[in-house]
Amino acid sequence: MRRAAVKTFAAMMLAVTLSGCTLPEIFGVNEENALNAGLTALENLEFRDALSSFSLAESQGEDTVALYRGKGIAEYNLADYEAAGKDFATALDRCNGIPDETTYDIAYYYAQSLVNLEKYDEAAAVYDAILGLRSGEDQARYLRGLCYLNMGEHDKASEDFKTVVDAVPRNYDRIFSIYDALCRAGYKPEADSMLNDIMSVSGTTMTSYEKGRLFYYLGDKEKARTSLEEALGESADKKSSEKIPIVILLGEVVQDLGDDEYAISVYRRFLQDDQSEACIYNALGVCEIRMGSYADAVSDLQIGLALDDPEQNAALLRNLIVAYENIGNYDIAAQRMSEYLELVPGDEEARRENIFLSTRLLQSGEPEVDDAEGVTDAETSD
Repeated sequence: MRRAAVKTFAAMMLAVTLSGCTLPEIFGVNEENALNAGLTALENLEFRDALSSFSLAESQGEDTVALYRGKGIAEYNLADYEAAGKDFATALDRCNGIPDETTYDIAYYYAQSLVNLEKYDEAAAVYDAILGLRSGEDQARYLRGLCYLNMGEHDKASEDFKTVVDAVPRNYDRIFSIYDALCRAGYKPEADSMLNDIMSVSGTTMTSYEKGRLFYYLGDKEKARTSLEEALGESADKKSSEKIPIVILLGEVVQDLGDDEYAISVYRRFLQDDQSEACIYNALGVCEIRMGSYADAVSDLQIGLALDDPEQNAALLRNLIVAYENIGNYDIAAQRMSEYLELVPGDEEARRENIFLSTRLLQSGEPEVDDAEGVTDAETSD
């Protein structure tokens, strides 16, 4: 049952897009049945609709890898990891013969479901199986290292981390993830030593952005700011997608340095040229909330939501709720919370907050609301 996959779902989707095929075409289903409807909804990130279609297909006797994989992915994205794990396990049982890329993909999802349930020993066993089939699978080794760390097996985790860093020394996303994991587990000196070693070996070949990230993680915010400002200047003629991570991190750094106004200016300069990136509106709204500019935050977060970016909608909604709460518009905050819980039903903290909002609505009357932005008259006069 515990097999492995080299490609993440995102990578598989990219391959599908480049090939001009759709998931229904790959799995050989026709345009009329429930399985096809579920796969199409999954492509559109409509996870509840996908789950309904997959459940219908299952009730009609469908019993295939595509069904249980799709059902598991929908449940996973709805934070129902217990159900997702069971369906991924069933999907693996339905795989026959030599494991292919879909089999490995399912195994990765299965292991991550176990991790989210804090079943680290079981997840590590899945990664063991992956590495038994593909010994050079760095992603599986890295993820197994994270499991070991959560299991208190520090030496085993360090061995896995060293192996993957040595194999791909310029995979900074992975390196910084390892740094975060070590720090959370109480091994910050070891994590700092790892980054300092990387700087001494690779510092001269790192880009300004990479240096900025490294300084940020080492806690040297001033050097991080300098490097990130250089990176932003160097990116002037580049595509927005290449500028976004620089803008986001620079904004975070200068906020940490106490310069919220500068962070606002960084975000707004980006938006002068490109108003299509919901993540920038989210970062702007978060900064405005920090500054107490709740009406501005409501406005900017609403603009971000209007872009309907499936990857950003939940974060935008969550922050919009915070802005409304600070304004005192608990009625609108409660309405938005209902929307948020539809998107992220597994957020227990949000569910507890929803109870708080319900209590506030019972205890107090609601202020008059401006129908343009949903803020009180007192707040719009600021």
